[in-house]
Amino acid sequence: MNLHEQIWKTFSAIDVSGHVEKKNGLDYLSWAFAIQKLNEHFPNNSYSFTETAVEGGTMMTEVMMTITVGNETAMRTMWLPVMDYRNKAIPNPDAFAINTSRMRCLTKCLAMWGLGLSLYSKVELTGEPEPPKKRVNKEQKQLYVTAFLDALETEDALALKELGDELKEDEAMMSEVWKEFSSKQKAEIKKILDTLRKHTL
Repeated sequence: MNLHEQIWKTFSAIDVSGHVEKKNGLDYLSWAFAIQKLNEHFPNNSYSFTETAVEGGTMMTEVMMTITVGNETAMRTMWLPVMDYRNKAIPNPDAFAINTSRMRCLTKCLAMWGLGLSLYSKVELTGEPEPPKKRVNKEQKQLYVTAFLDALETEDALALKELGDELKEDEAMMSEVWKEFSSKQKAEIKKILDTLRKHTL
């Protein structure tokens, strides 16, 4: 096992559930806990930060971390924009914002080695916001469920097909409606639709 594998095996096995902080609906690992675990398991470590100004006056923080065990050294780099509480890059950030960014970047670097990686959302790891979840109208959902059940009871294949085609345009609604059916009902709907397709080929 090389040192990178040893670090991953050690950090990924640590339970971080009691050291999670929340902000704007996102989960973050406490940087103090992250540093504690780094020094506890790999005391021979070092890290350095650099900031780079980018277009528009915003700034990027980068950390380079090295861990040494015996004669073997492992190194990782990670980067993060200097952001505000909304996870938006800050133009002309002050010293406090830069310091906060450094601690978040350091924790993110350790996450790439396995420490609390599961906590990080897509927006933290890639900078790309997760698409908002579409809310499903409960009354409309119930109308669809009732329509499906009526069509199933009468074995109305055309009605089932039309309902299915309509819901293809709304994946969120389709998912919620489909959850209301038992495995047996789903199988019966599929069987009726398969029979319809065979007769229309």
